[in-house]
Amino acid sequence: MVSKQILAVGLIALVIGLSVGYSAPFVIPPLQPSKPTITLSATTVKTGEQYTATLSGFSSNTEIYGWVVNENPPRSFLAGTTDGNGNLVLSSYAPQTPGQWLLTASDKAQTSWANTLMTVQA
Repeated sequence: MVSKQILAVGLIALVIGLSVGYSAPFVIPPLQPSKPTITLSATTVKTGEQYTATLSGFSSNTEIYGWVVNENPPRSFLAGTTDGNGNLVLSSYAPQTPGQWLLTASDKAQTSWANTLMTVQA
């Protein structure tokens, strides 16, 4: 009699466990990956001035490509690889032409994108 009760409790626990395991993805919202961003050391720089761009929110150890979007067609270049936390820090010099410049980066598959504007003054 005791072994039948143990078997019944075990089967009930199995059914409950399977039910909870199956329904958990519908009840518990999945973790949202962070949206990739580009943060500049300064959003306004002078022509030729050095600045730093910090890319974050990408997957870890991912090749990141910068994009030159003011050419037809746009072209990309390998900017670097993110660290274990999905971050990449880059330094560059502002263009010699004043104006607003769009800075764009993506992963190799072009599924994750980050954009920001930089103002270049004479």
